[in-house]
Amino acid sequence: MQKKRFLYLLKKHLSKTCSPSEKEELSRMMLEISNNELLAGWMEEAWHSFTPAEALTPEEADAHFNTILASSKNNNNEHTNPLRSVRPVNRYWLRIVAIFFVALTGATTWFFINRKPAEATTNNAKDTYVHDVTPGGNYATLTLSDGSKVILDSASNGIVANQGSAKIIKLASGKLKYENADGTRRVIYNTMSTPTGGEYRLMLPDGTEVWLNAASSITYPVAFAGNEREVSITGEVYFEVKKNTAKPFKVKVNEQVIEVLGTHFNINAYNNEEAVKTTLSEGSVKVASGKNFMILQPGQQAQHEKNGQLKLISNPDMEETFAWKDGLFRFNGAGIATIMKQAARWYGVEVVYKDRIDETFVAEIPRHVNLSKLLELLELTKQVHFNIEGKTVTVTR
Repeated sequence: MQKKRFLYLLKKHLSKTCSPSEKEELSRMMLEISNNELLAGWMEEAWHSFTPAEALTPEEADAHFNTILASSKNNNNEHTNPLRSVRPVNRYWLRIVAIFFVALTGATTWFFINRKPAEATTNNAKDTYVHDVTPGGNYATLTLSDGSKVILDSASNGIVANQGSAKIIKLASGKLKYENADGTRRVIYNTMSTPTGGEYRLMLPDGTEVWLNAASSITYPVAFAGNEREVSITGEVYFEVKKNTAKPFKVKVNEQVIEVLGTHFNINAYNNEEAVKTTLSEGSVKVASGKNFMILQPGQQAQHEKNGQLKLISNPDMEETFAWKDGLFRFNGAGIATIMKQAARWYGVEVVYKDRIDETFVAEIPRHVNLSKLLELLELTKQVHFNIEGKTVTVTR
């Protein structure tokens, strides 16, 4: 039964039809199967029964490896290139499990997370880390117009508050929803905020879907009156805006305004990032800062830098940008500082650097695992080490 379910989910992954919950289930199964040879056999079986032309081209299948392979051709050290003899079919399924690469003096070193050596740390994390930190979850606070607060993660399902004519309902899925909002009355504002280590979903009165990442907030009216729909945010928020040509939807973040009619986009506006990044996956948006503005098309990103400059990025890494919404950490050539910023927000830890780490990493791992699991996988590269003491993570070479 386990094999049948695994093959079913893996084929859905290959054909790009996996739902977020199915992706999480597949990731959990991969982490739980301790027999590496069994796992490899199942993956090859799924691959051989799959027709790439139906969904993935060979180029897509090897996309994460082209740069690595090119730089590895000139590297004759078998020790630093352990996957030199891996066949193309194996390169694809190895990517699905977990692969890290580190750029070293112009060459590239591959590290495959082998189940057998990692088995002890997988099952006995306390042997490696005396302390561990559990992942974040659905935690958020709703601040009502009178300043009173509702702790949503401990609130019962059903009506949690009334604001004007609007009923605020917590659904069984954990999402918050507004019903019966009357836009003719005075404007009343609510704020939803997530702590470090929290995330939450919200359906605004107009039907717009909102995802809040850790340490983020959104302030919005309980009913959209007038000629536009306006909200303001901090941190990182993903929107699926309900289309309404008569009422443009505007998002205020710092000195920037994003205006849309109906579209899907992500805004990363954390204070410790170098720029506010607006990334569009569907529709179109207008990003404005003062007199400067640009119109984004799907697959583009606007970066509003701290000096006020507005920059267009034509080919951002879309999978990496939206991974958090799908319950994943995904890094494609990220430095350790980038990785640990995300870890700090999700696990609620402070990061201290004792050494400089210049290497970059490629990784994909579910966000629901303990912090020790993420750190163990990074440590398998032999280029970085970690120590957890309470809520402090120390990074060394």
